[in-house]
Amino acid sequence: MTHPRERVIEDYLLTQCRAHGFLCLKFVSPARRGVPDRIVVALGRIVFVEVKRPGGQLRKLQQLTHAKLRRHGAEVHVVDDKPSIDVFIAHLLRTSSNQQRAAP
Repeated sequence: MTHPRERVIEDYLLTQCRAHGFLCLKFVSPARRGVPDRIVVALGRIVFVEVKRPGGQLRKLQQLTHAKLRRHGAEVHVVDDKPSIDVFIAHLLRTSSNQQRAAP
């Protein structure tokens, strides 16, 4: 069950993604615990996002799962407050525009 303060952070992520035209999908994998909470599809990219309550820490299983996803080439972010979401959104916008400039 989502902690109430975590819900506020997740709602803000969803609001910011929608405001930028990104998909922000709830990610549930019944057979595998420790997967990130959300998948953000933005500007031709697919990014996993773990939402924590302010100051919350990843559980060991989450750390291991995130590391495994990264080893397989996935981009995984952890957000725990509104400023970290703003940084995440800015990262998506910045790296997307850099990729578009580099395209032939």
